[in-house]
Amino acid sequence: MAAIKILLEGYAKMQENGWIANSTCCLITSGNKKIITDPGCNREKLLAALQKENLTTKDIDYVFMSHCHPDHILLSGIFEKAKFITYDGNLQYDGDRLSGFDKRQLGDEIEIMETPGHVLEHLSLIVDTEEGKVAIAGDVIWWLADEPQVFDLHQKDHSQAKGMDMAVLVESRKKLIEAADFIIPGHGKRFKVKK
Repeated sequence: MAAIKILLEGYAKMQENGWIANSTCCLITSGNKKIITDPGCNREKLLAALQKENLTTKDIDYVFMSHCHPDHILLSGIFEKAKFITYDGNLQYDGDRLSGFDKRQLGDEIEIMETPGHVLEHLSLIVDTEEGKVAIAGDVIWWLADEPQVFDLHQKDHSQAKGMDMAVLVESRKKLIEAADFIIPGHGKRFKVKK
C-alpha cells in the first residue's frame, strides 16, 4: 500500500487585487518511489517540510502536477532528478524527453484520473492506502481560507479560471467522491467522504 503525508496544507485568500495562495503538497511513498504532488509556489515552506522528512529535492523520483496554475506548479523544477507527470496533454517529462503515460504510471496502487472542469486539462490521483482510497483532488475541490469547509457538489469555484466549466467540474467531483474514502483538496483540510 502507498502512504501519503501532507507536507503543506493549501491555502487561498482573495486580496483586493489578486490572491495569497499555495496548493496542498503531498509526499506519496509507493514501494521505493517518492512522489511529490503539486509542489506549489512557497519555496521556503516546501524546503522546510522536506527537511522535516529528512529529504532533499534530489530524493524525489516523480513530481505530479494536477493543472497549470502557478500556485500548484511553480516549484516543480527544483526536483532535479525527478520525472514529471503533467496535465499537459497527459505527458511525462524526463529531462527533455516527452512521452505518454498510462493511468498506473506511478504504481499499481496509484491511479491517475482525468478530472476537468476547474480548467480543461486537470488530473487527480486516487491512492490505495491502509486506511482506504484517498483522492488528491487538486482544484476539483477547494475552499477559500475564510469559508466553512463543507463539501457541496455545486460549490462555487472562486477562481473563475479561463476554461472553467461548472457542469464538467461537477461531474469530476462526482467521480472523485465515488472513487475515494477521503479527499485531499487543493486548498483546505483533508476530509472523509460521506457515502
